[in-house]
Amino acid sequence: MKIIFILLFGFLISTPIAFGAPIADKTGLKFSFPINSANDYFVIEGTANFDVKQLDFNDNSNEMTLKIQSSIEENLMEIVIPTSLIGDNPSVTVDQVEIFPRMHSGIDTTFITLEFIGIGEHHIVISEIQEYNLFQLKNELDYEIKNGQVESILANTKYNSLLISVSESVDNSDFVINLSDSIITPFDDGEFLVLVNGKETDYTLENETFSVPLNSQTETIQIIGTHVVPEFTEIAPIVLATSLIGVIALKHCKKLNH
Repeated sequence: MKIIFILLFGFLISTPIAFGAPIADKTGLKFSFPINSANDYFVIEGTANFDVKQLDFNDNSNEMTLKIQSSIEENLMEIVIPTSLIGDNPSVTVDQVEIFPRMHSGIDTTFITLEFIGIGEHHIVISEIQEYNLFQLKNELDYEIKNGQVESILANTKYNSLLISVSESVDNSDFVINLSDSIITPFDDGEFLVLVNGKETDYTLENETFSVPLNSQTETIQIIGTHVVPEFTEIAPIVLATSLIGVIALKHCKKLNH
């Protein structure tokens, strides 16, 4: 009888480990997937508080796709990826919406910690950033930030978004920017999706002027629409040059009149 009890007790202890017991927030289950890339063999490992069902890697585009199933609202994942697969500063999207997780890159690997909201099935895509998808617009746009600094404004044509990086922001401050349809177009309902530090936030839009509230923790602002016009980066210098030529010509005419 004692032997049966000991065996039964041992089974009760080992069963949650074998079958993956339900997990709470901020805890995780380890996952591991092998990848073959350019005749090299890698093992992608990580920990998540959701079930990573599948991981696929596209060798042509250097893009990794994780199919996951979550039973909780607040999701957390930590993953280690060789830099030779996706570079040291990859792009990360959840259900085609770009997010900005914490990253730490070493000589050979990149450690990524990402958090997102939502129960159910999701697709996480981690890919190498293609420089031709990014256009710097910091010196081309009309914007203002109260109590803070704007480090960069990047147009991402792949994800139809503008990414604004800020620093030294304070509580109860605002970022204001003028954006016309020649730069970014809204969704069919006339609205945009605005994320601050990767989380959706409220904004005001009046006469093509955006106003986004900031706080002391703000690092990134993302404005997502249906289309970002890359041609603006080519047209803007031409428009600026044309304006300067017009000013010079006007001054020249004034001199001749005198």
